[in-house]
Amino acid sequence: MGSLNTMAPNAPPTLRLPEGSQTCRVSIINTTCDLTCPPEYLVDPKIQGHEWLNLPTYSYHIKHDASGRELLFDLGCRKDWPNSVPEISSMLRARMPGFRVAKSVPSILAEGGVNVNNVEALVLSHWHFDHCGAPSELPKSVKMIVGPKFRETFLPGYPAKPDSPFHEADFEGREVIEVPFSDDLKIGQFQAHDYFGDGSFYVLNVPGHAVGHISALVRTTADTFVFLGGDVCHFTGVLRPTQFIPMPDQIPDETPLDKRIPRPCPCSAFLSSHPDQNNSRTTPFYKVGSGPGTFYINPPLAQESVHALMSFDASPNILITIAHDPTSLDVFPFFPNGTLNDWKEKGWKQAVHWGFVNELPYFGKTVREQLVDGLYIDGEMVRDLRLPGA
Repeated sequence: MGSLNTMAPNAPPTLRLPEGSQTCRVSIINTTCDLTCPPEYLVDPKIQGHEWLNLPTYSYHIKHDASGRELLFDLGCRKDWPNSVPEISSMLRARMPGFRVAKSVPSILAEGGVNVNNVEALVLSHWHFDHCGAPSELPKSVKMIVGPKFRETFLPGYPAKPDSPFHEADFEGREVIEVPFSDDLKIGQFQAHDYFGDGSFYVLNVPGHAVGHISALVRTTADTFVFLGGDVCHFTGVLRPTQFIPMPDQIPDETPLDKRIPRPCPCSAFLSSHPDQNNSRTTPFYKVGSGPGTFYINPPLAQESVHALMSFDASPNILITIAHDPTSLDVFPFFPNGTLNDWKEKGWKQAVHWGFVNELPYFGKTVREQLVDGLYIDGEMVRDLRLPGA
């Protein structure tokens, strides 16, 4: 990542990563929830030629190595999304021009050999439709681990709480636990909670995107981690480049590039569209969306969380994953075909780092195709992506 970089990076702040020897196996799951939406829903400012955001959706299966205890991090979207509470179903029909769900995460887990009855808890990054799935499909023995103010905001569910995005059945008979965050334990700038009590899995308080938004840090070897970002940002062009890892002169060979982009590929092909031309190689292309249609509840606070994440991204011992990064599809082995644990040995951090450029204009022109070409229900398109109003 640095061999082609002619700019000297600045040293990132110290994270004070806790020491430990206990680890977890972490598998990334393609939830089959694919979205294509206008960029202004999630990023600012407008970049001419970047007309759509392509958003696959991931969740994770985590297994504690020492005990065999199993967790899920996020649940994707429910396959039968029209059966969401009325407010969510109506929102999806009105605001999601490209949207398709092929399977539910519980069915994906079963096909991959995971018995959901053995899952201890669902760690839910936040309440949005593409992350919370249908918790009622999980056994009632599966606890929900949630962030601050979740219970008071959403329980007991719809219709008893008319504005809740959850059905009452999602919570009936289920233990819902808010993480007890405090400043007693922090990793970087994030409050942290040691879930297993042995340093193998930390839940992090990462506010700004939605009520109770949380992320996680999983120890994959004694000195390496995978950051499960949820929706701390939706596009890694919000996170990169930075003064810690400036954009190089040329896209590195290990970066998977769209077949329409020739190699060698100068970074100037994308930097020509950067909104801040004076600092294009050391500042991200975007900030989190703050306009009237944004899906961020508190954009300034969300931007602070993104800024705090930059130090994690700069660490050679932390692999950053976010829930909607299309580059992951080209780099990682997905459940049930492997884990992320040997990411450092395999060079996956370097491979995914600059992959977001595939979504950007190439010398000012759109290259990337849409991930989803319309709105789908039960595998059938009910509205084309480019119909008026879509």
